[in-house]
Amino acid sequence: MPPEQIVIQGKSIPFVRGSVAVADCELDPQNPRIQFLVGQRAGQVSANELDELLWDKDAVKALSQSILQNKGVYESIIVQKNGKRYLVREGNCRTVACRHLSEQYPNDSGFMTIPAMIFDVDLTEEDLAVLLADMHVSGKIRWDAYEQAKHVSDLFNIYGKSYEWLSNHLRLSKSKIKELLSAYRATTEYLATHPAPSNVKKFAVFHELMRKKELRERFEGEPRFKENFHRWLNEDRINDSKQIRDLPEILANTEALKALEKTGFVDAHTVLVVNDPSRESEAFWAIKNATDYLKALPASDIQDLKVGNPQKIIMIRNLQRAIEDVATLAGVKL
Repeated sequence: MPPEQIVIQGKSIPFVRGSVAVADCELDPQNPRIQFLVGQRAGQVSANELDELLWDKDAVKALSQSILQNKGVYESIIVQKNGKRYLVREGNCRTVACRHLSEQYPNDSGFMTIPAMIFDVDLTEEDLAVLLADMHVSGKIRWDAYEQAKHVSDLFNIYGKSYEWLSNHLRLSKSKIKELLSAYRATTEYLATHPAPSNVKKFAVFHELMRKKELRERFEGEPRFKENFHRWLNEDRINDSKQIRDLPEILANTEALKALEKTGFVDAHTVLVVNDPSRESEAFWAIKNATDYLKALPASDIQDLKVGNPQKIIMIRNLQRAIEDVATLAGVKL
């Protein structure tokens, strides 16, 4: 195949499109998707260990099933020539999936080779970081939220990309970039003391936390709150990013906070619901909103009632009767 050119940071870099033998591919322990997994092992990680780390991920097993159904890989990986072998700069998961498929189906040639963009020149780490951002942060094949945040953090902290560059290049708002950086920083700090690989999934909780200004300020400014928040996560008191939306109200309610400390979010949320049934009842949500509207009824509507607007009076009477009927059915005296 004739060489093509790709422009990265204003530089035109040649590459060739082709296929490479999966057996000739070497996994890249520096790839941003797997650096955290590598970090869980002390010292160097062998090629076999790296393969095992990736294959243990449910997402890679799911990917292998997709490749099996498609009879091979469609999207090209990125490799760099390394003598007679190829260093996989992007596409380690696809490579591992094909390795295991070729073991399971040794007579199927569809898993023995993989399409690739083949570079015969050195790609700097910064060039690769920018290329991967194009593909997996702003591109159509996106990494999960934690991996995207890590990549944004690398571009900002390691390669010195400005907020303006990140915003323009990744097509993200500056506020979104700041959220990702704060959430990644908070997750990294948590993982330092709670390094189980499964805890990476708690990035979503930290991300939601950083989206709420009042919680973000407490987390970053009050060591005791940060300590408690880490403990709630570690003890599974909080285990879903959606739960963060109710956390300000829980913190402001003494009984709800006690329930969170004792048993967790579910019981804390129950306390909030008891105090405010509109949280889980559409009917009482409507009643609460109608009450708020009536308390702030515009003077023009009140004047219409005073002068005898018939339709508005009928609506007020119907509301009164409906409330009285509900009270009668429930045996409640208003």
